[in-house]
Amino acid sequence: MDVTGRPESLTVVAAIADPISRLGVEVMLTSEGGVGSVTNVPDLSGLIAAVETKAPSALVIDTRFGQLNDRRGTTVGTEGLQAVVWVRGRYPWLPVVVIARPPTEREMFETMRLGCSAYLSRSSSEQGIVNAVIDASTCRFTFSSAMISRQIVGVTVRRQTPTQSGHVSPEVRETTLTTRELDVLGLVSRGRSNKLIANELQVSDQTVKNYVTAILRKLKVTDRTQAVVQAMRLGWIAP
Repeated sequence: MDVTGRPESLTVVAAIADPISRLGVEVMLTSEGGVGSVTNVPDLSGLIAAVETKAPSALVIDTRFGQLNDRRGTTVGTEGLQAVVWVRGRYPWLPVVVIARPPTEREMFETMRLGCSAYLSRSSSEQGIVNAVIDASTCRFTFSSAMISRQIVGVTVRRQTPTQSGHVSPEVRETTLTTRELDVLGLVSRGRSNKLIANELQVSDQTVKNYVTAILRKLKVTDRTQAVVQAMRLGWIAP
């Protein structure tokens, strides 16, 4: 580990549908720094072999990953996120970075629910993708705050029903929020400012700030967007 807590040399498996794009991802990850080696896989058999023999730090997979068949001959659908669903079910411990072509809000929320570490557009900057992979290896996540703000309008806040939440620490998984903190979290997820939340709940701006600070502390995150993502992983917020 280096001083940031990251492994000194990351091993990444890349499951990308298009061979040229697959090579591009390998070059990107290794040339930008932070990733020691990349194993490209063309199909599910290759993915299984790579994951089980190399114990990678993270998996990069796109939403067009090719026709999948496991060793038992089971066919896995590949439309949208079906391949990602299969991977998360088989390797729940493995950080997964999803490359979308093109990205959609619905897919992004599904990747959150599945416990993926990141959901990025293929048009994201090379350094942005590399950073997301490195962050995934240390249980941090990368999602678009703009996409969350646009889509989150119709969310419901669940009263802390436990779920299988990938890459959420046991300490956070056991966290509980007060009823009022959940109310504030729900309004934060809808993109409300502290002032608007204060008006809606009929409390002072400072009281809202105190609630937000408590929520961030309990969820072990540093900003409001991360709090929403963490709450989705815990099953407290559902689009």
